Parts: sequence; C-alpha cells; structure tokens
Amino acid sequence: MQFASLLFLVFSASASGKILRSHLWDVIFDQHAGEPQQKKFQLEHFTDDLQYSLETLSYCPCENQLLCMPLEEAKRKHESADHVQKYVEKNNKKEVFAFVLECDITVWSKFYWDKLTTIATAGFYDAYLVCHAHKNGVKVVKMGNIPTSDLPNSHARLTWAKVHASDVALKFLDGINIDFEDAIDDGSEEQRGLTSLVQETAEIFHKIMPGSQVSFDVAWKAGGIDSRYYDYAGIGNASDIIFIMAYDEQSQIFDGSCTARPNSDIYRAAVGIQSYLKLGIPSEKLILGVPWYGYNYPCMSLDLNETCSIEKVPFRGANCSDAAGKEYPYSFMISTFNQHHATYHWDKDSLTPYYTIKDETGQYHQMRYDDPRSLSYKYMLAVASGLQGVGMWTANFLDYTDSPSAVEQQDQMWSLLP
Repeated sequence: MQFASLLFLVFSASASGKILRSHLWDVIFDQHAGEPQQKKFQLEHFTDDLQYSLETLSYCPCENQLLCMPLEEAKRKHESADHVQKYVEKNNKKEVFAFVLECDITVWSKFYWDKLTTIATAGFYDAYLVCHAHKNGVKVVKMGNIPTSDLPNSHARLTWAKVHASDVALKFLDGINIDFEDAIDDGSEEQRGLTSLVQETAEIFHKIMPGSQVSFDVAWKAGGIDSRYYDYAGIGNASDIIFIMAYDEQSQIFDGSCTARPNSDIYRAAVGIQSYLKLGIPSEKLILGVPWYGYNYPCMSLDLNETCSIEKVPFRGANCSDAAGKEYPYSFMISTFNQHHATYHWDKDSLTPYYTIKDETGQYHQMRYDDPRSLSYKYMLAVASGLQGVGMWTANFLDYTDSPSAVEQQDQMWSLLP
C-alpha cells in the first residue's frame, strides 16, 4: 500500500475513532523503512511524503480555504488576509493559552476569542472549532502523552513524534502540547528519554511545519514535585512554551496534619516561577497556568477556626494529598455557594477564597477554589515576573448558558485576562 494512502487512513481513523493510530503507524513505519529495528527513514523523506499527502488527500472543512493553513504558514503566504492580520496583532500581546475539554459550538462560541492566542484541545477534535479559532487569529494545538515505558526506546519515541506530526498536519493544527506527568527517577533512562522526546518532537514539528508550537506542561515548581524528576532545563531549552501548572499544589502534603488547603497558593506560584527562571529557562517561554476549578473536601472534622481535617489519601510518597477531595469546575463552586447561602472566607496566607457547607447527611465540606479576586493577583504576578503570558485549565469550566448570572460570570472571568 502506498505511504500517502496509509496516511489518509491515519487521518480517517483519527476522525472516526475506530482504528488506533499508533498501531496503524507501526505498519507505515515497517513498510516504508524496511527494517525499523535497524534503521530509521530520514526526516526529509517523511516530510516529502507528508507534504504530498497534504496536497492530495486533505479535505478542508472551512468555508474559507485559507483557514485550513496553520497560522504561521498563512502569515508567510497570505499576510494581508483578515485572520492573519488578527494573528499578527495578537503576536504583539501576551499569550493567553487555554485548555479546552470536549464541548460543542454552544460552549466554545462564547469564549472571548479576542483574548485568546492558543487553545489546546484535550482528547477531541472539532474541525469547525479549528476554523473558528483560525478565523480569530488563534492557534490550535492538540494534547499528547506517551507511556513512560516507551521513553528509553528511540524507535518508540520517533514513531510517537511522527504519528502526532502527521495527525497535526492533516488536521490543520498549529502544534502540540506534551502533557506528561508520570513519576520518573532522577538520573534514569526515562528521564533522559523524556528530554530526548521533547527535542526530537520539536525538531520534527519545526522541520515539517515551520513556526509550529511545541509546549510542555510542568508542575507548579521544578524539582521532584509528585516524584517528577525531569530535566526541566533541557525540556525548557527544546520547547517553545513551558506551561507552569500553578494548581494541584496539595498533591503531596508533607507538613502538618491532613487538612483542606488552597489549590493555587500565590506565594507557591511565585516560588515556582523563580524555580524555572533559575534553571535558565527564559521568561518569554513561561506561561503561568491557573485553575478555573476547585476542590470539594469532605471534612472528617471541622474546628471553630474553619480548619477542615481530611481523610489520609497517600500519593507518591506523601501520606496526605488533594486526592481526598474532588475537582469541580468554577461554575459548580459558584452555584453551590449560592445554593447554600454560604459565607465567603478569604485566606490571606494564599490569597484565595473558600467556604464551608453542610450536606444533607450533616457532613461538612470545605470548598477550596479560585475566583476573579484571587486570579487577578496571579495574573499580576505573571506580568510582574515578565512571563510570556497566562493560561487556564480549562476554558470550559464556566456557566455558558444565557442566564443573566451566567453571562455575568463569563464576563467576570474572561475580561480579567491580560
């Protein structure tokens, strides 16, 4: 079977979800390379074959065919196009990088597209979302992950990078966000393999799609958070963007008793930013990611100071963790607050809000989250630190109905972005 035809099957399979792309790509790799365990086909050959497939097999779903070009390519070839002008204008502003879970047009059409610069789709593909994003000068990247066991294997890494590169190109996307969060030992083959993966992925993407974006998500602080002993300096050097996840900061609670605590402490966020800058990662590569969600912690006990003792749930070497709670979107936090006529509390030690409610069984729950007040401080921190911009997990987590309160909530959260 011809290589281009196989690429078309990869594209078709990804749209239907009925064929595993990675398995099919193994067939492509075998037939094109001859002996995959002994040699690799050259990147130039891969680029030529992929370019042929793009020219002959790709179908553009957009009303304007130019919207099916990655924005960097459109800038080179059609600089005067309206959507390219929007993109160029946004390049002169701070980055606003939004993760998006699967949703439909009733949700994503209400995003504040004038604020956004990049969206990363998490586990889904919507061709019309891509058209809409490009029309507004916004990049679209896909999220990707790899099994830890594949990291030491150069063949598996190369296959992974090429599978995702072909998928991104055939879907008219602008790059990839690598969201790898597994535990890795310091000095291990997996640690070295992860750095190599990012380097190889960036090389392939930048070769076949000049100007494409390769980003990598990191914990709120460099080092061994959640036993993630990564070569952050090497990863930062190879990536275009490092997305600092300044949330889930209580994934490992080592100090004191097991209690409900802030999801995104601004002082921890500041320490985290400095930890990456000290590694030599340029500030213009760093994005401060904030949570548009919070945690619902069932309290084992609640004292007069609103200290909520939580169940001991171990995580990667820590006896206590935020796994004792459950994540909920910002919209739920607000609706629950209103439903229970809760009392708003402000944690001055973290600059975050919280409240406590009692459920129908009589058990107390403490809700730890972020709101426009707390987020404004973090946005100011990002600007003051000279970072490339901010982002959030996720843009979906608001009430996107048409009620007056929902519209107000959307405006409060979106308008606050830099």
